[in-house]
Amino acid sequence: MQILGLTDDVLGIILALVTSLLWNIAPIIQKEALEEIEEIDAKNPLKQTRLLFSKPRWVMGFAMALIGGLTYMFATNLAGIVVIQPLMNVGLIALVFFSSRRLGETIDTPAAIGIILMILTPVFIAFGGVTEPIMFTEYSGIFLYSATMLIGIGAMAGGTKKIVILWAPITSLFQALASQFTQWFTLALFGNPDIIQGFINAFIPLILTAVFTMIAAVYTVSIGLQRNPASRFNAITGTISMFAVILGGIMIYGQVITNIPFYSIGLIFGMIGVILLSKYQDDDLEEAAEEV
Repeated sequence: MQILGLTDDVLGIILALVTSLLWNIAPIIQKEALEEIEEIDAKNPLKQTRLLFSKPRWVMGFAMALIGGLTYMFATNLAGIVVIQPLMNVGLIALVFFSSRRLGETIDTPAAIGIILMILTPVFIAFGGVTEPIMFTEYSGIFLYSATMLIGIGAMAGGTKKIVILWAPITSLFQALASQFTQWFTLALFGNPDIIQGFINAFIPLILTAVFTMIAAVYTVSIGLQRNPASRFNAITGTISMFAVILGGIMIYGQVITNIPFYSIGLIFGMIGVILLSKYQDDDLEEAAEEV
């Protein structure tokens, strides 16, 4: 499929960038609502979920995240998660922009370098020559991957009271699981010429995608944002999720990076960009707190 003469990979990258913007702006809006409520009780998710949905600004952010989920789904179908996931942190540029506009801060040199690196990231990823994802025929890979992610989540869950930033990697692993099942869903749905059979084949991954997405988007991300600076939380979540999703794309869907140097440069640029932009955000938050 080509739109305006663009290849599937390029279309996928464009949709990934849109997703990244939505997913990085949404937490800012949600955090404003989270600051108005008492600390979320991790042991009573249903009560807290009702409370969250009573806050219009949180719902607005959640709606943006859902729209981002749709663009992410189409992006993964077009280019595969190994291409798409490294681009999810590009939206940090929007965080810097809105922070600068809101706080009247001048973007410093490290932040400017970070922006340039994040802009270059999708270029190098695009030239990484990643092969298209292939629908698996055996379930051992996705079972092993899912079990590993869930064990990791369980291992960290007990330490969240003392180390609140652990909510970031926990959210990352839930997001990674949602990403793998999203990829399964798109391959099962769009890979079958019979649309009815495609929906039947895609039903299980659709349910699992919804479950893990809701856990991450409603529960763990809200707790994490309420108890941590949004910039640090987003950066850690995005970085860990990126590596976890890439691992799944290679392990489960057989994606191969044919031009490793270009892909690696893009990956490194993205990581450095995240660090620089996160540092800028943290500095702004500290200065704003001092002014108050």
